[in-house]
Amino acid sequence: MKGSRAGRKSRFRRIGLVAKVSPKALRLTAKLELALRSRGLDVVFDGETAAAMGRKEGGRRERIARTADLVIVLGGDGTLLSVAREAPATTPVLGINVGALGYLTGLKQGEALSRLDEVLAGGFREDRRRRLDVWIAEGPDSGTYRALNDAVLNRNPTGRISTFSISIGGRPIARFRGDGVIVATPTGSTAYSLSAGGPILDPALAAVVVTPISPHTLTQRPLVVPASATIGLRVIGRKRDDGVHLTLDGQASFTIAPGCVVEVRETGSSATLLRPPESDNFHNLAEKLNWGV
Repeated sequence: MKGSRAGRKSRFRRIGLVAKVSPKALRLTAKLELALRSRGLDVVFDGETAAAMGRKEGGRRERIARTADLVIVLGGDGTLLSVAREAPATTPVLGINVGALGYLTGLKQGEALSRLDEVLAGGFREDRRRRLDVWIAEGPDSGTYRALNDAVLNRNPTGRISTFSISIGGRPIARFRGDGVIVATPTGSTAYSLSAGGPILDPALAAVVVTPISPHTLTQRPLVVPASATIGLRVIGRKRDDGVHLTLDGQASFTIAPGCVVEVRETGSSATLLRPPESDNFHNLAEKLNWGV
């Protein structure tokens, strides 16, 4: 009866559990499942987590947020991105850091059980994060895809230096030789873009940053533009030059032929990450990236 009473107090009724396939993450997942079921809540798994735990049930990871009221992700930033990239804005995603950096995660591993009731009661704040729609104009992978962190157009490590063009709202603004170009959301501004010399954007800003990767010029620098802008990217070269790829959130990858247009714009739907009420962006920067320390 105690578990049933706790279940009625929960804001969420069906909880999705997604775990990095590691012994540490899977052990904690099993404990969370037990705690959630003891509170009278339904628990669903994605296919990878279910298989790792010896279960038969489980759906596609990118779809689990459509069948749950809340998704708890146990792992690092990559695991969280694999869920939040496609999650409906109405389904919050909570990350529990069982990885290395865990910049996007909301809780440390040791807090997963001790703060569970606070999470279920709606005590965590909802942090809305902008996402990108990325359109590939032609080729076998033509279509629209989504990214939470960034869209990166770059050459293969063994490929030759390439020429890239950038347009904003259909107007050409830059053409340069280099290794590639990054279009990042404020969330993604602390990822690859930061390593390439881009600025840190506050998550509340309605903006994106366009960051060249190793440009072969001293004048090509990162550019911050309104989130409403449509950013066009294109590889300039001969048809036989096939060493350029488009990567979304460091996970989904597509070969981009010279001349193919890639358009990036903000999507109308944000991702909802759950954060402890005491957390803020500047504390996260200091704790995880040593910013200002």
